[in-house]
Amino acid sequence: MYISHKYKLIFLRSPKTASSSLSEFFIRNIPDPGAIYTPVEDSNIKGTLSQDIINRYKTDFKFYHFTLQDIIDNNIITKEQALSYRSICVIRDPVDRQKSFYYFYKKWKQPGSRASIEQYNAWTPRGHFLGEPNSGILQSSFLKIDNKIAGEYWLYQNFHNDLSQLMRELNLSVTHMLPQHKTDFRKNRDNEIKFNEFATDNLNKFFGSDVELYNELLEETYV
Repeated sequence: MYISHKYKLIFLRSPKTASSSLSEFFIRNIPDPGAIYTPVEDSNIKGTLSQDIINRYKTDFKFYHFTLQDIIDNNIITKEQALSYRSICVIRDPVDRQKSFYYFYKKWKQPGSRASIEQYNAWTPRGHFLGEPNSGILQSSFLKIDNKIAGEYWLYQNFHNDLSQLMRELNLSVTHMLPQHKTDFRKNRDNEIKFNEFATDNLNKFFGSDVELYNELLEETYV
């Protein structure tokens, strides 16, 4: 999460969408000493979000992945501010995002084991990863206020262009390039697991709203 009252900008961190890299980019490039943001552990950047709020959401590090409704409900910003500020979140192809989760968790859960769709399915019997609540957060939930989308989604494959456009609109120079965190977990994408019917059905059941939103944005972008 990154909030700049000075520039009326809100960025929300959806897991496995380059959110750590983007959060660090905003912290380092936007000149706002009063900005509110969560830590970026990959770069040892301490956050400015109230420790009381962090303590309430320490379980599973939920505070990293607050939705727009969460930051309103916790009085981090007002509903009026949320509606008037520019709110941004990145959305990723749900299948590609699940694979990213899988190879990330695999490195810690069963290092050295052979990647397989059978292993993936065993870890995701209901679509999301067992014991990993952040993997079950819907991308489509991040920019909702009172259950209605109130912000803009950037497609993961295009976010570099969107980021450059945003910096131009804010009339800000880039003094620190976008870092690349957690990019070494999928080194050979030509030999990755392929989703079977079981995996696809489970994903669609649990992440159906993400699939629908992603496809809508994809169609709007490339039509």
